[in-house]
Amino acid sequence: MDTDTHGCTVTLDPQTANDYLILSQGCKTVWLGAVKQNVLDTPKRFTISCSVLGTKGFTSGRHYWEVEVGVKGCWAVGVALESVPRKEPLNLHRSEKVWALQVNGWGQYRAVCMTSEVLALSGRLQRIMVCLDYEAGQVTFYNAKDMRPILQLEATFTEKVFPYFWISSGDSLIWLCD
Repeated sequence: MDTDTHGCTVTLDPQTANDYLILSQGCKTVWLGAVKQNVLDTPKRFTISCSVLGTKGFTSGRHYWEVEVGVKGCWAVGVALESVPRKEPLNLHRSEKVWALQVNGWGQYRAVCMTSEVLALSGRLQRIMVCLDYEAGQVTFYNAKDMRPILQLEATFTEKVFPYFWISSGDSLIWLCD
């Protein structure tokens, strides 16, 4: 890891959270609830996709954060542009605004970007490091247990980029690590 890379304390932005998502008191954990939460619909809120953004976005530099994911469920972690659609369906398999690592209910991992590909990973990931290099246009994912690279995605960032989280099953859980 480069010394110019900065570890971030990421918290979830309740103003962006889909109304089915439940955030912990400190906004460090997210899971899917069985019923809609009674929240105000604002322009920042995801209303169709079960997504939530981090509170802090980036317009330069190298940053990383770690997440722990439950052993079951469907989820995605990565980054999204500030202009990611909030009020319409979000196709994670052909997205021009999201770069993420996704797992489905069968334990199959995929890259989320314009060219979605299935990854040949053995076993379930539990702790993932997400690394953003804004100027280089790279989002790299590591298995935080052994720092093995999982996936590197390329992009050209021209606007603010936020940590991105998606959950689509009730047995999924994402914890943001300090």
